[in-house]
Amino acid sequence: MPDLTLLAALVGGLVILAVAGDFLVNGAVALARRIGVSPLVAGILIVGFGTSAPEMVVAVDASSQGQPGIAIGNIVGSNIANVWLVLAVPAFLIPLATRQFGLRRSYWIMIAVTALWIGWTAFMPLTPIFGFILLGSLIVYSILMLVWTSQGIRKGIDVGLEDEGESLSNAAMWVNLVIGLVGLPLGAHLIVEGGVGIARTYAVPEEVIGLTLLAIGTSLPELGAGIAAGLRRRGEVVIGNVIGSNIFNLAGSGAIIAFFGPTELAPTFLQFDHWALVSAAIVLGLFVLSRSRVTRLAALAMLLAYAAYIYGLVHGWDITGEVENWIGRS
Repeated sequence: MPDLTLLAALVGGLVILAVAGDFLVNGAVALARRIGVSPLVAGILIVGFGTSAPEMVVAVDASSQGQPGIAIGNIVGSNIANVWLVLAVPAFLIPLATRQFGLRRSYWIMIAVTALWIGWTAFMPLTPIFGFILLGSLIVYSILMLVWTSQGIRKGIDVGLEDEGESLSNAAMWVNLVIGLVGLPLGAHLIVEGGVGIARTYAVPEEVIGLTLLAIGTSLPELGAGIAAGLRRRGEVVIGNVIGSNIFNLAGSGAIIAFFGPTELAPTFLQFDHWALVSAAIVLGLFVLSRSRVTRLAALAMLLAYAAYIYGLVHGWDITGEVENWIGRS
């Protein structure tokens, strides 16, 4: 395909993916309520899976086509972007609170899943066995969130679910579902075709495409939801969505990629991107664990950190190598 066609496929796929993901979430929440599923289940599971659906669909499409670099780069890059971009942009507009019910417990689960991912991939390839471990972690997280939130509701605590989803007519509900179910695989296919084509044309590693363009594109649903929640002064919802999305990305999309394994990670992940992933998780913890507000100054620092990450990625920084050299000199 000509270069412009590849670019159009990539950009068009990102737009379709973002729009389709939003339609799917709205339609799924409305359907859940029509058939009697509680707002609790709809809010935690359907919205949680829905905002991470773009990453999951890209993981399936890219892995099935033998392009795991695109899929892995997408989920790792999305988790980095969720903190340094999706969280930072709303906080730059309006400082965000960090007192949502269950936020700290969810954060520790995110840390555990992140440590599991990094620890496994540092020594072994992604395999179906690891996929089942990740999937089991996701199921445990979902059950714990349901239990914790049910307990909070019984105690009369605001658990932050009243804004999840909108009331739709039957016709609008089905239109949303159809657009979402058709648009997600279409958008993912266009993204993979365009991303892989551009990578091959310009000799850009597929992992870099996944870590940058695709990561930002598939994080658009979270960014849109974050800006909306921030403007409604529901900062705790913004951070809750970021944490939930990061868990679903690694444990859900990561499991999908592992099922197509064994898959070795490209050197860039161990040399640089996993360092950024850990750094983003630690920065998030500084606010969540201390229950501090995410101020505009902090948001600006995170945006600058994201810019530095992109710069380092493009220029091939090797933090692992530098650390090993420093240890050797010591």
